[in-house]
Amino acid sequence: MKIDGAVERIDGVMANVYLIIIEGKKVLIDAGTAGGGKKIIDFLDRNNTRPDFVLITHHHADHIGGLKEIADRFNPEIYVPDLEIKIITGEEDPPKPRSFLGRMVTSIMKFDPVKDVKPVSKADVPGVEEMATPGHTIGSTSYIVEDLHLLFSGDAAVESGGVLKINKSFTYEINSAQRSLEIIKGMKGYRVLPGHGDPVQL
Repeated sequence: MKIDGAVERIDGVMANVYLIIIEGKKVLIDAGTAGGGKKIIDFLDRNNTRPDFVLITHHHADHIGGLKEIADRFNPEIYVPDLEIKIITGEEDPPKPRSFLGRMVTSIMKFDPVKDVKPVSKADVPGVEEMATPGHTIGSTSYIVEDLHLLFSGDAAVESGGVLKINKSFTYEINSAQRSLEIIKGMKGYRVLPGHGDPVQL
């Protein structure tokens, strides 16, 4: 689904995955579930394109489950939240959500570790800046494209009924998540592209 001339949301993936073209570079935001990896690759192949970069918002399996398959197929530069590198590489177990539902779902949804990743603090992706928005996970990160007034929020802000919210069932630390949500909602003039739901214009 075309968001605008520079951004497309890849259809058929559980958590939103975006392809943005900026300064001639193709950037994927998040990587879907394990089952979604093939859909993302099929989309890229159909459009005769390949990502130069992948930016990960957080370590939950619906956002990184397809990362290993994408990495093996395209070998892009992959940047992940600094505090979550060891989770994504498989060196540490992810912290468990507080809620029973969150713990149950995360015990079912798995991902293959990806070793060749870099900390987002070292990222040099043209036109894209990272912004720490912790709470949903320990290192939850949003990405800002200032020239286009776009903000990719991952699950730091999700859309429901046209409103930006946090998903309490899958959030690690509610107070931090609420503060991050308020920061995002304060980005007046920006269009928020969330990890779940539709874009919201601030």
